Amino acid sequence: MYVEMNIDNTLLRNLSLCFITAVCTHLSAQDPSYEQVVGGETTAVRILERTSKAEVDPMIYGQMLEDCNDNVVYGGVVNSEGEENPKVVELLKPLSIPVMRWPAGTAIYDYDWRRGIGPKGSRMPEKERVWGGTEYYTFGTDEFLGWCRKIGTEPYINICMGNSTAREVTLDDAADWVEYVNGSPTTRMGVLRAANGHREPYGVRLWCLGNENYLRAIIHKEETAEQYSDMLAEWSKRLKAIDKDLSLLGVGHVSTWNKTVINRVGDELNYLTLHYYITSQVNDRELLSPEKTLFASARVEENLKVNIPLLKEYNKKSGRRRNPLRFSIDEWNNRHKVWSDNRYSFTRKDDRRMYDVATTASMLNVFLRNSPHVAMANYIFPVNGHGLLKTVGESDAYKSAAYHVFDLYRRYMTGRSLSVSVSGPGMNGIRLKEMNVEGDNETTVDSMTCNLCYIDCAATSRDRGKTICIALVNRSYTKSQTVSLHLPGRYSIAEAWAIENDNVKAANSPNEREKIKAEQKYVDGKEVTIKPCGIMIIKFVKR
Repeated sequence: MYVEMNIDNTLLRNLSLCFITAVCTHLSAQDPSYEQVVGGETTAVRILERTSKAEVDPMIYGQMLEDCNDNVVYGGVVNSEGEENPKVVELLKPLSIPVMRWPAGTAIYDYDWRRGIGPKGSRMPEKERVWGGTEYYTFGTDEFLGWCRKIGTEPYINICMGNSTAREVTLDDAADWVEYVNGSPTTRMGVLRAANGHREPYGVRLWCLGNENYLRAIIHKEETAEQYSDMLAEWSKRLKAIDKDLSLLGVGHVSTWNKTVINRVGDELNYLTLHYYITSQVNDRELLSPEKTLFASARVEENLKVNIPLLKEYNKKSGRRRNPLRFSIDEWNNRHKVWSDNRYSFTRKDDRRMYDVATTASMLNVFLRNSPHVAMANYIFPVNGHGLLKTVGESDAYKSAAYHVFDLYRRYMTGRSLSVSVSGPGMNGIRLKEMNVEGDNETTVDSMTCNLCYIDCAATSRDRGKTICIALVNRSYTKSQTVSLHLPGRYSIAEAWAIENDNVKAANSPNEREKIKAEQKYVDGKEVTIKPCGIMIIKFVKR
């Protein structure tokens, strides 16, 4: 489908009119890649350039696999005996998931990697102290790495370092794990791996040391940034002596913590992790106070803008141009708190609905706009929980609404990030503190007030500007939004895809598996209309 799009050059000459209002009252003037003006009936989206040096790392489309008693691993990827669900592999493989984090976040405080190797019949199950349920250990290190190869993703292993009160985790434990995975067949742990049927090293390069070490909760014990950094310095030296090619991730938090970690051990790290969870209150499938969820990604973005200068300053000072320290948004999602028994309770069982399509796409837009400083992100989860797939029994599965968002973005939103301008109807005076985001929130951001458009946008280019893709999200819960598109040059529309439904509460189910899906759209080249909580991705080619 090719539709010619002619651009009025006067729009480009008058671009300065689009910059009369900043997104937020305290927004830094650095990297003005996304600015919005609220007003009017039609939203105008303008691409400000055809090429950019801001390379988008496809690792932002990563996933996180955690056994959290919600059938993510056991009852999801495999059954308790470790037998894989073949439909899960079949459906995940086409996504070309770039990276998979495991054993993941809080579960690492319980996880004992030694119990998950060797003959499955000799592996003893263990009650999980964090999430409840049972860790069967039938999906251990070798099984995880083999499964990653089946679906075509890069494995990323998270080591518990320092803050578990459930059991003692020593540097020797961590070193043995790295050697078991990456050591030659002649090393002590390499011999053990070979005896377990895997002679050649796996060559896993991504390893994280710790998880939320700043917290005191469940079985965490709180650490200061100084304590964490000192331990990381010792552990990284030992682990890199085993494998010098490791790419290490360190635990990030708010800017004061991050500055300490960067200054002390930045030279040891490739990534610093951050966690952000949008939250929703849901009653009878209805999203309450929808603007607090649908606009929440703006709060995430402003938190990133506080921290990105720390990376830029460090990378410049240390001369890390080719291998800069970057952020990994290691955990993110839209969590539902559902009304039940006269209260709102957190659950991972609730379906992904159209408003989750909007929040998921808006978060991906944030990562795109903040490339290359955001270079990895891991959505939770690929299977069950609030994930991309829902399983039916032990051999069947279907796609949730979120699956289709990742499918479109992974196929189209790659290349280099472009600056965009968005002006149109929206909401004035949004207080970021009231936006539903849990995680690494900065107090300075919480004092900000913003004017935000209903339409959220990110854009990328490939082939030296010959191809441009635009991702549009309608953050209105009740109204369709009309968008006019303006590109710097003469382009034709090659493809347009949308995920929409007349009911923002709609979700896929075992009996209605394609209620929400991506569908190709005809676009006339000047304007598009997007239904409430819908998204649209449009591919342009230069004429």
